[in-house]
Amino acid sequence: MERGSSVTLDDYSSRVKGEFEINLMVNSQMLFKKFSAKARSWIKISRLHFYPMPWIAYSLGAAAAYSMYREFNLSIYVLGYVFLFLVELCSVLTNEYFDFKTDRQNKNSGFFNGGSRVLVENRLVFKEVRTAIAVLLLLILGTGYVLLKISSDVKPVLMVSFLFIGLFLGLGYTLPPLKFSYHGIGEIVVAVTFSPYLILCGYVFQSGEWKDAFPWLISIPLLFAIFSAITISGVPDFQADRAAKKRTIAVIFGPRVAIILSCICICVAALSWIALYYFEILKGWSGVLIFVVLLHALVLLTVLFKLMRSAHFDRKINRVMVLTLLYMLWFCLIPLLSLVL
Repeated sequence: MERGSSVTLDDYSSRVKGEFEINLMVNSQMLFKKFSAKARSWIKISRLHFYPMPWIAYSLGAAAAYSMYREFNLSIYVLGYVFLFLVELCSVLTNEYFDFKTDRQNKNSGFFNGGSRVLVENRLVFKEVRTAIAVLLLLILGTGYVLLKISSDVKPVLMVSFLFIGLFLGLGYTLPPLKFSYHGIGEIVVAVTFSPYLILCGYVFQSGEWKDAFPWLISIPLLFAIFSAITISGVPDFQADRAAKKRTIAVIFGPRVAIILSCICICVAALSWIALYYFEILKGWSGVLIFVVLLHALVLLTVLFKLMRSAHFDRKINRVMVLTLLYMLWFCLIPLLSLVL
């Protein structure tokens, strides 16, 4: 009788142990899936595909400073980019937060326009994004302070000015009360931020000089290329933006005018690029790639003219967006390689 009871107790213990292990495994899998889903949501809302181009533009500025002064500080370069990365990430999250109304109404959102839709799909909640923005602002302040301390060759007033301008332009794009994108100057702010500002950051952080003509001049083609791209990105969004009272160029003047303006900027970018080599502001082997840039411009103009003639603007234009974003890359990647190699 005692032996039978012992066997029964052993069986019961084994069953309890087995159930515990199964529950532990199931709970672990559920936690992992929940963590993975949350991590994917944070990655998606961060929109990491927009970060390589700013890094290239910043690096172009640093390379330009080296070509002029033969000085390069790796610590300042890395910390400077960390600051700019954090500002861009904070700006992206701010845009997602305050553009919720237009993103929710947007039926033409894509990889490059219309937001990440993470908040719209309730994959993250507003409180989580607010917390992330607050944490990023603290990190930005800390990084900026350290950068200011180690940049002994840059005047403190100049460094603080550049750091403040980055925050002002980045966060002001959608953050009240500035809300540049809601007052008709969003495209200008983006173009200025992602071309002369980033290039000058790379240049000034290394050299301490901002009055030199070189970084300003090499930013001109990129300025117009970015203005073209951001203007086009507003075309598929114009219905949702208009409903949310977001005054983009496409909303103010209509999609057709936005496309025409974008085409003009594409041409100006190419012509100013040619001028940089003609006047020997940029030199070297990269000049032969002018023909590739012109070919890309021709293809892009053809696609945009077809879009304009179709008069079908309320749709996704992912192919056009890819072409415009690749067009931007020529004007920062080619001069960077020509200065480095």
